Amino acid sequence: MNELDSIIETAYRRNATDIHLRGAMRPRIRIDNALVELAECGSADIETLVAQIFDNLSPDEKKIMLEKYERGEDVDCAFSCISGMRLRANIYRSQNGLGAALRMIPPSRMSASEIGLPFSVTDVCNRKSGLFLVTGANGSGKTTTIAALLDIINSTRKAHVLTIEDPIEHVIRSRESLFTQREVGVHTPDFYSALRSSVRENPDIVVIGEMRDIETTRTAIELSETGHLVIASLHTRTAVSTIDRLIGQFDAAEQPQIRMMISENLIGVLTQTLLVKKAGGLIAAFEVLVANSAVRNLIREQKVPQIYSTMQMGKREGMFTMDDSLLTLVESGTVEAAEALSKSPFRADLLAKMRASPHIDARELENLR
Repeated sequence: MNELDSIIETAYRRNATDIHLRGAMRPRIRIDNALVELAECGSADIETLVAQIFDNLSPDEKKIMLEKYERGEDVDCAFSCISGMRLRANIYRSQNGLGAALRMIPPSRMSASEIGLPFSVTDVCNRKSGLFLVTGANGSGKTTTIAALLDIINSTRKAHVLTIEDPIEHVIRSRESLFTQREVGVHTPDFYSALRSSVRENPDIVVIGEMRDIETTRTAIELSETGHLVIASLHTRTAVSTIDRLIGQFDAAEQPQIRMMISENLIGVLTQTLLVKKAGGLIAAFEVLVANSAVRNLIREQKVPQIYSTMQMGKREGMFTMDDSLLTLVESGTVEAAEALSKSPFRADLLAKMRASPHIDARELENLR
């Protein structure tokens, strides 16, 4: 077992989600969203550790990534180590020298029920066409959620699923469905190029790791309109801001057409965040928007901000806001009130709901503003 494997093994035993490596410093790992130093490890020889990361790649991937590294570019890759643990790696340079950030990918994927996904989300797996978006900040569990949805599809549908990722985190074996996983920078130059050629690859479902630019967004919307189920992720923090972001990417002259296309093809938006539990560990909170007729009309009529009110009244259709989810976690005693407030897009409103709740001890809310 080399130095990198030893660090990964230690991080896994301590339930870490991330590893940070830097020269002349002990590795640091993220546990329950806090970075802690690995006291049992000595200062890292970062060049050796980076070389060991490259050694875990396939020959073709190693050649491509080494060329990027030698040009001074950042390197994004994913690899499996000797223990079978899979990790996503970003290798970068900064004022502080060479560094690497590794994201631990659990050896066994969480199921939709373990994550806590509601039926209004898992029902997306049965749809033949349309656009479904999974959103949230970095490290909020979007990839884990999408993998859980793909596992449902893989066990229930005879379909061709094409994924475009940067990098491939979860390797999925074909079962009922046929899976084709393409990695940006290894199998295709970029997301847009892969999407542009996807129709010739006869997919039923297209999964986009991230809609990073206007051309990728436009092509994803067009694919959803032409009989494909498109599942994509975005770095947005609310369902309403997600729709604003989609439309706002385009020039004013093009926005009416894009608005119409989104209103006709959007299935829904799942926004998520991770919170630290009182008992330790992490738990997800969700916001769910279902694109019903009211939501579609609001998108068409340029009244996107009013969608939030529709979500508040749409519980029967499986909709709920982030504050609904956060309040439930506090009322059940799962998370601290302060932790929930730190994740709320409407902190004052959530605090008022907590003060009005008979299920929350008023002492827990003292000194909270």
